[in-house]
Amino acid sequence: MVRDMKILLVKPPLNPNMVTTTRIEPLELEYLAAAVHEHEVDILDMRVDRNLSKKLKNFKPHLVGTTAYTCDVNTSKRILREVKTHDSSIHTVIGGIHATFVPDDFAEPYIDTVFLGYADFTFKAYVDTLEQGGDPGNISDLGFVNGNKITFTESKRDVGDLDQLPMPARHLIRKYQNKYRDGWGDKKVASVMSSRGCPFRCTFCACWKLMNGKLRTRKVESIIEEIQSLPEEVDVIYFCDDNTLFDIKRAWHLSEMIQKLPVKKKIKLYARADTVVKHPDLFESLREAGLEYLTVGFESSKDEELEKLNKKVSAATNNEAIRILKKLGIFVLPSFIVDPDYLEEDFEQLYNYVDEKCLFRPIFPVLTPSPGTDLYEETHDRLVIRDYDYYDYTHSVLPTKMSRRDFYHQVADLYRKSYSIRRFIRFKINGSRSFPADSEDFYAYNADGFSFFTLLLANLVALPMFMKLRNTHRSEPLV
Repeated sequence: MVRDMKILLVKPPLNPNMVTTTRIEPLELEYLAAAVHEHEVDILDMRVDRNLSKKLKNFKPHLVGTTAYTCDVNTSKRILREVKTHDSSIHTVIGGIHATFVPDDFAEPYIDTVFLGYADFTFKAYVDTLEQGGDPGNISDLGFVNGNKITFTESKRDVGDLDQLPMPARHLIRKYQNKYRDGWGDKKVASVMSSRGCPFRCTFCACWKLMNGKLRTRKVESIIEEIQSLPEEVDVIYFCDDNTLFDIKRAWHLSEMIQKLPVKKKIKLYARADTVVKHPDLFESLREAGLEYLTVGFESSKDEELEKLNKKVSAATNNEAIRILKKLGIFVLPSFIVDPDYLEEDFEQLYNYVDEKCLFRPIFPVLTPSPGTDLYEETHDRLVIRDYDYYDYTHSVLPTKMSRRDFYHQVADLYRKSYSIRRFIRFKINGSRSFPADSEDFYAYNADGFSFFTLLLANLVALPMFMKLRNTHRSEPLV
């Protein structure tokens, strides 16, 4: 029994192998903190503040919890080991997508409990039971660590009614608010979750398996209430779920309600290419609501690669989505998956596609079979890297057809050429000379919100990352 429980929730520091300049708030921890608001709770974001020992000493928590994507597994384990070393009486718990699919990776003497699936309701039940001295064995979706084994409770894996969740405990991250910004650091960002789960079945993604293929959504009124509660200094609302627009009727309602708000903010969200093509009028409405940047997982420009990924979208649909978004003046943030089997001509073809379609903010994650995905089951025996630190979508944990040195050089060159100032200037000059201002091609011929100075800043920030990426092969722990 623990009275007046003090709870510390920890966001692990950024994996040093990651190639990113974006930092968003730890929304998952804010929801957990809100679920147990009657207790004394704090959040330590170690991407900003690395001094865990000071926090443990000053806050004196009874329970410490953390979360982990696959690339954070080793880091999160080091965090909980340090906690137990500091005070062995502290309850240590972990959750997240990796813990859900590979809980045995956390069968360690310094970890007490593993949470499976979304833990908003089970975490509260667990904390309340500890405080009352009861038996948490009656709570579903838990794993209790005993030595090198884990004993599991009943599995339900249902997120429940999202509208029953309390609003995220944003007051706990106010001290970090200025650190949560977009990729180039010039806009303050707040994250909003509008749904959980996924109805699609992409082979490289485990999101749909977290809820056994189900999708749960929040009511628009609840989302609007949260938007109105965001800090005044926030510039951009980032809808961080993949399926904000899956229900088209609901998406229209959301757009119309946002347009009625007295305070206007920019919006960034995800959408599928086929949603854009089927409902261009919706995106015109969303643009009026403030939609500035749309992240689209195009994944490939080739039908055979899209079919292999079970994307259920054609290359022609991707092309049409780009045309529509450019015409509407919505800046495209495209994602293309780099296959480890790529040869030099494949890299060249991908760059030419990005160049031809006037895409200026692409990302190129390397195809990574993360635990929980169909891809992982299919390729597990072929893995050449098993150290989770390298499951960062930058390294190839699968064999490459090219030499690994040449493969990473090609990936780095994809970024270098796509973000080059020379390319930006060429497109600006050619675009203004080639197309009349009232033509459709004129609207398609833009640089996705980049000014020359923004691009210059992007190059200065990204140059060390490009150089690091070129030398990735030198430190790989190949098996």
